[in-house]
Amino acid sequence: MLSTLFDLRDIGNTLIIVEHDEQVIRSADHVVELGPGAGEHGGRIIAEGTPSEIQKNEKSITGKFLSGKNEIKVPEKRRSGNGKNLKITGASLHNLKNINVNIPLGKMIVITGGKRIGKININQ
Repeated sequence: MLSTLFDLRDIGNTLIIVEHDEQVIRSADHVVELGPGAGEHGGRIIAEGTPSEIQKNEKSITGKFLSGKNEIKVPEKRRSGNGKNLKITGASLHNLKNINVNIPLGKMIVITGGKRIGKININQ
């Protein structure tokens, strides 16, 4: 993904990316951190600059993670789901061409695509 973003930038595009992935943040030319919280508790610029400038900014929550002062530990155990699946059949719109997919339930799943998704069945 990063190489595609760099290619887009290098041919003259301006990219604005909402991202929390450390590698993407460290690769950015300029970072703008909004906060201090989400929703009505956010919306102010907390810090901005290069990733190295952000990590030196004491007000920056992102900077504390980039500098190693804070960390998010990877869970020792991942959720295995609940054994059920969401079955999507015949999804067609834009670049989706009549695809079928089984999606495990009880996990965080992200799907992007069109509005018309075809037929949905929940298998128990």
